[in-house]
Amino acid sequence: MKQLSFLLIAILVIGSAFTLAERTFSITFTESSLNKHWTKLNAIKQIVDESNLPHQQAKFITATVDSLEMEIAAQVQSQVKAADTTKLKK
Repeated sequence: MKQLSFLLIAILVIGSAFTLAERTFSITFTESSLNKHWTKLNAIKQIVDESNLPHQQAKFITATVDSLEMEIAAQVQSQVKAADTTKLKK
């Protein structure tokens, strides 16, 4: 249970840091690494669903992970589109 609490706090801190940051950073992941992280985020949601946390807390954590996943997907899509347009220009 301590590991779950630590993991959830880490996710919340990272998520809030991304929303409060004034600078934009670009992080490069390989596709396999990104898939691994995506799988871990889904595993966290599954653990929260099966936990004994109060409904409001579980709902908040799940919404936070979903928000993070949507942000990652948007960033990946924008980078893929940018890469496709540069290939077309060449």
